[in-house]
Amino acid sequence: MTLLIMLHLATTWTMVGVIWMVQLVHYPLMAYTGPSHSAAYQRLHVQKMSTLVVPVMLTEAATAVGLCLTMPSSFGPTAWLGLGLLGAIWAVTALISVPAHDELLSGFEPLAHRRLLLSNLLRAGLWSCRGLIAIQLVLT
Repeated sequence: MTLLIMLHLATTWTMVGVIWMVQLVHYPLMAYTGPSHSAAYQRLHVQKMSTLVVPVMLTEAATAVGLCLTMPSSFGPTAWLGLGLLGAIWAVTALISVPAHDELLSGFEPLAHRRLLLSNLLRAGLWSCRGLIAIQLVLT
């Protein structure tokens, strides 16, 4: 069980770090790629970031579900809260962030960029809360 909790902690905090780096550095710089490079930059961003984060996100989700199913009485509602936050993160990603990325594949669009920044800020806040919950699960 300790391995499951530690893997959960590691993947959650990896995503906390990635999401804040993207929020504070990567996404703001998209506005400076210029019209001739914006679409290519966006395409490469989606491709390379997916390669990095999809395995981590899937592992985080699997460990979150695993914690809820294998030790529900040990963690009380804390693990379920973390899983709920993860569901919210995935929903924001699918419903707002991915469509904004798709729109930016045609070239820089200020409103799509703003939606991307705002949706990512929401995801960063939710992932930060998950990071605190993951620490709580380790300490429980």
